[in-house]
Amino acid sequence: MTDFFSARTGHRVSETQQDSFHSISVAKLSATQQMVMDCFDTTETLLTREDISARTNLKLSSVCGRVRALLDAGLLVKRGTRKCTATGKSQELLGLPVA
Repeated sequence: MTDFFSARTGHRVSETQQDSFHSISVAKLSATQQMVMDCFDTTETLLTREDISARTNLKLSSVCGRVRALLDAGLLVKRGTRKCTATGKSQELLGLPVA
């Protein structure tokens, strides 16, 4: 059995405990949070909030709120940035956590 350490507490967490936690977290997702999570097929999938909005047909303001909740829950993580081709501004790339 592989052991992990909680970033929040620093205590050892078994793989089974971690899987159990994530299964509970996923079960409590709202419909729109699940729509956002469904955009991420693999850990290699990296999307901006605008990408998620386009894929789900949700307003950007709705996506931003759902993404914030998923980031806080640790179900999504910030994985980098890229420049917007239209505005030249930096956009956060979001993805699934990598073990």
